[in-house]
Amino acid sequence: MTTASHVFPPALVPLLRNRLKSKPGCLVDVPDEVLVGLLTTIFWAGLETYESQQNQIGVAFLGTSPFDFVIPESPESPAPLYQWKVQRFQTPRPFAIDELVKLAVAGADRRTYSAVNILPDGSVVISGLAREGFNVDPDPFVKIVASRPGCLSVRSGRDLILAYERGAILTGGEDVVFSAGPVRRALETTARSADLDEDAVPDYVEAVRSLVREMSSHGRGGILVISIDEHPSVPESAAYRMTPDSSVVSLLRVARRLGRGDASFGGLLRTAFLTEVERVTEELGALTAIDGAVLLNRHLALIAFGVTLPIGPSTTVDLGTRGTRHHAGAAYATEHPGSVVFVASEDGQVSCMYRDASHEDTLVWRLGPTEVGTR
Repeated sequence: MTTASHVFPPALVPLLRNRLKSKPGCLVDVPDEVLVGLLTTIFWAGLETYESQQNQIGVAFLGTSPFDFVIPESPESPAPLYQWKVQRFQTPRPFAIDELVKLAVAGADRRTYSAVNILPDGSVVISGLAREGFNVDPDPFVKIVASRPGCLSVRSGRDLILAYERGAILTGGEDVVFSAGPVRRALETTARSADLDEDAVPDYVEAVRSLVREMSSHGRGGILVISIDEHPSVPESAAYRMTPDSSVVSLLRVARRLGRGDASFGGLLRTAFLTEVERVTEELGALTAIDGAVLLNRHLALIAFGVTLPIGPSTTVDLGTRGTRHHAGAAYATEHPGSVVFVASEDGQVSCMYRDASHEDTLVWRLGPTEVGTR
């Protein structure tokens, strides 16, 4: 058994550049030493408290951008929709640990960040507060967050580019199953079986992708089941069974219909429903931190959580040294063809398990973590 090398924030810079090279944004012309200072300062700020309270440190890195508003480029986006709104200080503040810790109080809602700019003379400053609106791609800014001591996460738009915790890199490779292949086709089939319009099917896949990111980022591991059934059976061992409630699909369906109406008022309502989709996925992702599986039906409605999945008969799946959680996930995927199971370990490794009804074999994809060696 090999042990991942522990790295410090400066070692994240090459990996960060590599993962962002396909995304145009504010990091393209930023010197390495600036990125090292950026990551290191945010990391140390995450270890500090303000008036004995630990707050999330959130930075929106704007690069050299002078813009106070960013409007999504998508032609589907209504005019009143903003992606970022920056409130500038009359005099920029130093980019320093104590400033970030103090301003973190303003980011309690997790939508407000310290806006960090590079000035013409090359110095890095806190230029104001950045308010995130509707989160879409592409995003010209990069969000860097220290959610708790010893952790860093870097996001571009909806994508979690990098998650780092106590010297280990936890993320990488999720596009393998979401960009193409049998898992994406299975999710698209499930979306259509939930009577979702064809133009909203990509939104369904993106919602599942967001759920997996949330599960992998909290560092406690978990199991997420996307059932192909409308009424999946729930094991008697389920700790928390839910009464029927709204689903992600119902929100997406309403959002799409509103988007076809009045360009201003309908657009505002559509934005409200899409924002609600983001909130719901965050809540469902957080539930995966509780022992047991989170079970969603094909409408992405919560059926139960805290579900102990039976391991059942042994499968032909090669899981290496993975433990009970992975074997239970593989057994469920084997016994419920068409459903997709995601399993996250506490070390950040995410596995995806799926069996097509026309095949006997259960397929497994292992996603991350990426190891970075240092000299």
